[in-house]
Amino acid sequence: MLRIKFPVTVISKGKASYRQYSHESFNHAYEAVVGQGMPYKKASRIFSIPYSTLHDRVNGKTKLESTRSGPDPLLTQEEEQTLVTHIELMSSYGYGYTRTEVTVLATDLAIHLGKRKKVDKPLSLRWFYNFMTRWPELKVQKPRSLEIMRAKATSHETVNRYFDEMEKILEKYNLKDRPEAIYNVDEKGIVENHTPPSIVSSRYEVPPAVTMGKSSTTTVIGCGNALGMALPPFFIFKGKRMRNEFLSGCTAGTGGTISDSGWSNSDIFERYLKEHFMKYSLPATSDDPVLLLYDGHRSHVSLPLIQWARENNIILFVLPAHTSHVLQPMDIGCFGPFEKILNGMRHTHMRHHATSGIDKYSLCEIACKAYASALTPNNLQASFRKSGIYPVDRCAVNPSSFKPATVFTSSEVNHQENISATPSSSVTAADESIDDTTDRCTDFFRTAQAVLTENPKQTKKRKVLSAIVGGKAITEDAVVHDIKKHQEQQKKKPKKPKKSVSNNSAKPSTSGVGHQKRKSHSQLPADTNDEDCDESETTDPKDLCCKCKRFQPAELRNIDTLVFVSWAQCTYPDCCHWVHLRYCTPVRVVRTHSKFWCPCHNQSEE
Repeated sequence: MLRIKFPVTVISKGKASYRQYSHESFNHAYEAVVGQGMPYKKASRIFSIPYSTLHDRVNGKTKLESTRSGPDPLLTQEEEQTLVTHIELMSSYGYGYTRTEVTVLATDLAIHLGKRKKVDKPLSLRWFYNFMTRWPELKVQKPRSLEIMRAKATSHETVNRYFDEMEKILEKYNLKDRPEAIYNVDEKGIVENHTPPSIVSSRYEVPPAVTMGKSSTTTVIGCGNALGMALPPFFIFKGKRMRNEFLSGCTAGTGGTISDSGWSNSDIFERYLKEHFMKYSLPATSDDPVLLLYDGHRSHVSLPLIQWARENNIILFVLPAHTSHVLQPMDIGCFGPFEKILNGMRHTHMRHHATSGIDKYSLCEIACKAYASALTPNNLQASFRKSGIYPVDRCAVNPSSFKPATVFTSSEVNHQENISATPSSSVTAADESIDDTTDRCTDFFRTAQAVLTENPKQTKKRKVLSAIVGGKAITEDAVVHDIKKHQEQQKKKPKKPKKSVSNNSAKPSTSGVGHQKRKSHSQLPADTNDEDCDESETTDPKDLCCKCKRFQPAELRNIDTLVFVSWAQCTYPDCCHWVHLRYCTPVRVVRTHSKFWCPCHNQSEE
């Protein structure tokens, strides 16, 4: 028998709405009852005020300024305002609170103000949602992750120096009105695996999503100019030999190569510029050069590349280190949509090719479609505009991007706190209670904001290449001179020796008795061996076994295989002799903190 399920429509009874009245009508009704003695019911009927509302406010059961039914909130509006200010401040610096942490913070504030006791239950999420309703400027959202190195580097000073140098280069080479000659190139790593998007399914189960699992990395190099023209993509596959099948289904002009890791390197980046960028970009001349911006990865900076760029009238401009998330156009408005579109296309491809899935041979076709959909003229123009490159506008960078960096200097944070903590000079007597409450709340939040005001850790500046080229045009003579000088200093700097086994820095053995590692046989002089000379003549006596007077037991002299020999150090007072376990003493294992005497002391005891 065939059974057909019909959709069931559930009709819920809506929540009853309150009678609407104006504040002016309530004042007239209140004056009529209190001043003229009008009955409650008559005043309620004439002025359209609910009877219970008028009755409770006249009798003092509810405050006159109350705008909602039910009991008043635990914290007053002024107290909640200080809490909101603190939440917004901490989130802007990158150290926001979760829902549970906000309720804990509000509970501690109520205890600090004497409105709650420590033995009472903490506030619940129900209070939190009512709190969010009262303050619509707050919102629960997932923050974007920001690496600590990016937080430190993205400061006002760094960005201003970058724009000063950028304006000089644009003015020097007449590029302010030539958006077609301003390019940005960047790299993006992609994999065959994808993150499943939200899908429509039965509400009674959690559906699975088939993915490819762990896969190798493929790099795509993207480039575009401020006018909105995107260059064809360039792929770097992981492998030993490039095959034409890797580029099957790609768009016209797409290039590719291979590397051992699937990532770019100096040779590949230089090949990309010489063969791919020069082929599809605007021709550069001495009168009309081309400006190319990119991040300061070490594979992007080399003297041969700089020399080639100067010969071909290409200005290489390196962005400041760890600031590409706010200054690089490709990161700001192109690679984000590219990743989302690619993720959706990979999910669709998995559904259409359930048995084969996604491999290295089909990835290029999918990525090319996503690349064409993401690097559109509108996206490219908006990316250059938002990064402040074209038109040149340093104010285009969002000021909130600089706030995390102020934590590591603490000067601006201290200044803001002093302003917020300083009371106004014109305070009336009616505002004294409010000021007292604000001061108590400020004292409470000063401890929570200690992370923003503590003195930053002073670190020694390293003499790295990124500090020389960051935020500068590396094809300029002064920068080239600094790069050469840096490389000469690096060559003169003595190389650090490789880590080797040392008697002074060795870790204790697993037995826990020996506090120094024994010298390995490879540390003996190169011109000695077991057959030609006695080890007692070539090795420090302290490093030999106190019984056989050898570094290696005699039983293992003619063995070709690798054998690990356990040593133990004597715990007899004023004795530091070493001995071979199992070979020169019947003891096989010595436990941690256990007593062990070498054979010489055992003989003396006998």
